[in-house]
Amino acid sequence: MLKLLVRFSLVATVAALVASAGAPAATYEEVLAQIVAEPYQPAYVPVGTDSAFAPAVVPNTLPAQDYTTGSVPGNPDHPDWPATFRYVRYFSGDGAPLRARLALHPGFHPGVVVVHGFNTNGKESVIRWAAMLYANGYNVLASDQRDFKDEYANGDGYPAWRQSFGWKESTDVLAAGQFLKSQPGVTSVGVFGFSLGAQDTVLAMALDPLGQVFGAGLAFSGPGDQNAQIYSTAEPPGCQPPSCTYPATNALVALVVPPYGAGGKYDEPCEVLVDAGELYGTTPAAILGQLKGYRAQQGISVPLLTFYSQDDPLVEPFHATMMAGYEGGKPLQRTYLIQQGNHAYFYDRWWQQRAALLYFKGLLPGADADASVTTTPTVNQTPAGAPLSQQLVSLGNPTPQQADALAAVPVVCPGSPTAVTIDSFSARRAGSGVLLRWRTASEAGVLGFHVYGERAGRRVRLNRALVAASGLVGRPAGGYAYAFRARLGSGRFWLEEVRLDGSRRLRGPVRAGR
Repeated sequence: MLKLLVRFSLVATVAALVASAGAPAATYEEVLAQIVAEPYQPAYVPVGTDSAFAPAVVPNTLPAQDYTTGSVPGNPDHPDWPATFRYVRYFSGDGAPLRARLALHPGFHPGVVVVHGFNTNGKESVIRWAAMLYANGYNVLASDQRDFKDEYANGDGYPAWRQSFGWKESTDVLAAGQFLKSQPGVTSVGVFGFSLGAQDTVLAMALDPLGQVFGAGLAFSGPGDQNAQIYSTAEPPGCQPPSCTYPATNALVALVVPPYGAGGKYDEPCEVLVDAGELYGTTPAAILGQLKGYRAQQGISVPLLTFYSQDDPLVEPFHATMMAGYEGGKPLQRTYLIQQGNHAYFYDRWWQQRAALLYFKGLLPGADADASVTTTPTVNQTPAGAPLSQQLVSLGNPTPQQADALAAVPVVCPGSPTAVTIDSFSARRAGSGVLLRWRTASEAGVLGFHVYGERAGRRVRLNRALVAASGLVGRPAGGYAYAFRARLGSGRFWLEEVRLDGSRRLRGPVRAGR
């Protein structure tokens, strides 16, 4: 009986502690004032070791290495996971298997989910951030989102589960929060995301409108709108899909989305979204319509802070304006644009660690009252940095209308296919040109086809007039075979299906074989 009373008293004490922390002791504005008052050094020089990995001797590195060599297990720049982090496997809401590293402290303490960006190795790219948070007293889950390298290599990814640029992945982040919160001793959960993971942090928080899973969120360099993000890389500028190419996005897709290597299936975003749409029962355009974090943030009720950099070559500063445009009337949301930081992992690792630690200590329920939760960076500080407040770029007071105008770009994957129509599509060299062949499985609702080739790195239409569907000329709407001779002798080729309702669907690319 005495043991039962003691246990009840302990649980009641923890519950009271968390409940009392529902409104943070330090106000949102006070915490933000602390963060921007900290010195930020764009010319950061990593020196010495990262104490988060002690007793192992792990050199501090430039932040940019977190998503390059520092994300590759076995590379000298990638440290081993501390022994406190165990390997776990759990499931997203729709059953997608996810693999993660979990570290728990004895007793009752808050936790943080660390969300990786669009990086082949997923959670390995945030190992230093996970270790730093654990060293400062947090329970930590560094989890993959669906269909990254660890999942694919272990039979938990493609083709059974596929990436969707954040739509399904945001539900994975929510599942990560639920998984961490279910662990013994975890009193509350924050979420901390980078790049694509920052976008998915915002979207996941919006899926939790009452804050029942996440108590606070912090995001660096997340696209405010994924369609606008992809279109910002379009060539030539101002083009109209499907006559656009996306060289920068294509390179990332080929690197990050499995299957990998010479036999890789994907090298452009619409290919990924078409296959994701077929698997999950929707369309590419509908998926992109879900990836509007700048609007989704309106449904978030707990503290959210987002950072962007003016010199970011991947996620351009207009995303900061989009996010700021929908913050009106939300006293617990703020977007900052700094002058120099590059992408996601900002130049000054010390400042970024300190900012995250101050943020969660002040705003994550229960952290402020937990003496074991600290705010000490685990890397060196480079002196002579000015306060961040002196290195901010003013966003003015953008309106929702201005934010929407920035998102009003062409849909990069137009059309709403309702069924698989193309059964096969191939290219073979024939003399000085290429013979393209395709076969349809069904032609119900199909008007015809356009053929595209690659010229000087750009996708161009090769047929002068629409190749009419055979089912339109009084024949049954069954499958038919087609051939088209292209004068281009090499490169990639695409086939566009044009439907009677005006929608279009792009297939390919294929390359010419002999």
